Amino acid sequence: MGRKCRVTTVFTAALIMALVMTTPAYASTQPSIPIDGRYSTLTIKIYIPTTPQWAHDIVLNATIAWNHAQVWSLQNGTGAVYEFVVTDDGSATSKVSFSMPAAYATIAVGWTIYKFVPGSRTNVISTQTYLTPTVFNEANANNATARRYGFWLALHELGRILGLGSVLDGKDIMEPRYTPARINQVPNLSTLDLYALHVLAQGNAPTFVTLPDGFQDQLTPATTFLA
Repeated sequence: MGRKCRVTTVFTAALIMALVMTTPAYASTQPSIPIDGRYSTLTIKIYIPTTPQWAHDIVLNATIAWNHAQVWSLQNGTGAVYEFVVTDDGSATSKVSFSMPAAYATIAVGWTIYKFVPGSRTNVISTQTYLTPTVFNEANANNATARRYGFWLALHELGRILGLGSVLDGKDIMEPRYTPARINQVPNLSTLDLYALHVLAQGNAPTFVTLPDGFQDQLTPATTFLA
């Protein structure tokens, strides 16, 4: 889940310091997250299918959570943030589909493909995200379990769109491994996730982002940012 495929044909708590500095992952015992790529533009136009309506709304809420969480993490400070803007006018650089290509259907419930600037392995032009129709379908409109799991999946894949890799801790929203318990687990955004996004938004694209010494990697329920 949350797997990615690189296309080479074209393609928190208060933690933001005045100048963001990244410590190499190997030089610190602090938690790190790999970076898959970064958008050079801070406004990410995203297309979400309008049907099923409940699925559209779940993904929309996930975009709102990521937007608000980044602003919240600044704690009244200043800094660059990414913003998802939903559009259906054909200008979207990120597109979501409630379908799953056969090549991924047996190995993932969510998949994001990056298109990079020619000759680059970090500068993202656009993304295509697939969310499994076994969850995101009309029949699940009144299924509370599907809604919870769908929100978790949408948050995870939007994190991929933003360039975040995998965190194998069993708690972070960027944990890609599925267990039955995750369906009912509260989806958490971490200090590490939000710090990494601010590093990317400021124009940096390291292989890993590591929390600076002294910062604790706290988890905040994503629903906090929908209030």
